[in-house]
Amino acid sequence: MTGKLADVDLRREERIVVAVLSGEIDMSNATSVRQEIAEFVTPDDDAVVIDLSELSFIDSAGLHSLIELGTALGERRQQLLLAAAMGSHIERALEIVGMRSVVQVHPSRDEAIAAARASTVERRPVDPPDHA
Repeated sequence: MTGKLADVDLRREERIVVAVLSGEIDMSNATSVRQEIAEFVTPDDDAVVIDLSELSFIDSAGLHSLIELGTALGERRQQLLLAAAMGSHIERALEIVGMRSVVQVHPSRDEAIAAARASTVERRPVDPPDHA
């Protein structure tokens, strides 16, 4: 297949990687999309938020690549959070494959980023009290 079906817009907001996917993800490009996101993530990042709201199509290979990315991040103690508009065909696809049991799914990018920040604060070690 010629031509790229999906665009990946990557940025970093503090220690959270934000990936906005648009276009289509299928078996022809799912692996390269996953690799592009994974290569952008550094050990200093706490979480990856993937915004699927601009995606027009994702097939089972694309969904599987998200699960693989989540597994790899989990092994590095990093979180994967997804954003998909409630009631959209992408959100329904996530629901059908049981993605919510594997990854947090939020209705918007801002909510996913807020959830990532909140859980990062919870996971950070607390400094011992200062006994002067």
